[in-house]
Amino acid sequence: MKFFKLFVLMALVTLFSCSKQNDNCIIKGQLSGGDGDLVIYPYQEVYSKQESDSLTYKATIKDGTFELELDSEKASRSIHIKIGKDYKSYTMFSEPGVIKITEKNGELVAEGSAVNDQYQQLLEKLNYKAYDNLKYKKMLSSEEQKLVDQYNSKLWELTKEYPNSVPLSQLFYEKYWGADVETLNKIINSFSKEIQDSYYIKRMIERKANQQRVSIGKQAPDFSLKSDKSEVISLSKYKGKYLLVDFWASWCRPCRAEIPNVKKIYEDYKAKGLEVLSVSTDSDEKAWLKAVDQEQMPWAQVRDTKSVSKAYNITYIPMIFLMDSNGKIIDKGLHGEGLRKRVEELFK
Repeated sequence: MKFFKLFVLMALVTLFSCSKQNDNCIIKGQLSGGDGDLVIYPYQEVYSKQESDSLTYKATIKDGTFELELDSEKASRSIHIKIGKDYKSYTMFSEPGVIKITEKNGELVAEGSAVNDQYQQLLEKLNYKAYDNLKYKKMLSSEEQKLVDQYNSKLWELTKEYPNSVPLSQLFYEKYWGADVETLNKIINSFSKEIQDSYYIKRMIERKANQQRVSIGKQAPDFSLKSDKSEVISLSKYKGKYLLVDFWASWCRPCRAEIPNVKKIYEDYKAKGLEVLSVSTDSDEKAWLKAVDQEQMPWAQVRDTKSVSKAYNITYIPMIFLMDSNGKIIDKGLHGEGLRKRVEELFK
């Protein structure tokens, strides 16, 4: 009887151990070279360096081998490997199970994951490498524009063939980062119910909700943040006045370039009832305070430490909102001469 109980206990322990291992993603590597380091950065949207650090995975490479256990999320992982002076990077999709990373013709490859295999197939079908070299280029030749257009149309075509594909949803998530509500809705509805609970679809659903929450005509979500002078500044404090809210960061060149324009507008319309509030998205407090000192902006300065940017669906900066005296959003996404003209209209 005692032997039977011991046997059952051992069986349960073994079963639990196997289940636990299968629930996670185990990355095993066998590379050429000697010792080094491996870093896998977060797939999640992060809002501070501290948050990024807490979600980053690291491992030591010994004689070219390593092993690392990740969470179970099916997600695109950015892997960075440094052995000696050699530096290699690889983007792969993870899933529960064991994935082996080796080298083939000097390139990193991953084996053992059906989801990652599908991801790599999609990248090939989309000619992603060629597109990736062009996606941030401002001036495109006719041939380059054709390639980008082909990528866009092929992306939508693939939803008919791969409606259950989490990797394809990630490519949409990347491509349509700042999409409007209508486009996000179209993307979400292009995928099957089976993956509506996957990370990238959930994030797009969340973006759609945030986009609707801060659409023109809606009441601006209230928030309270600490200023550079250690005062707590609330959005509701500005009720009764027109307010320009500028989301920016010290490291953002377009943000810094926009500040003189906002200063001039503030100078011209302050007496008529315009107020300005700068909301920094800096994770580095010292960098923020240094920039505030350099720019000498004559209005309140706060730093986002409470995911206000997420609530306001900030997908790029600078992002400027205009709010009326009742706290409703009049306009957003303005800059330069367009911003000045819109403010002029308010005070006519």
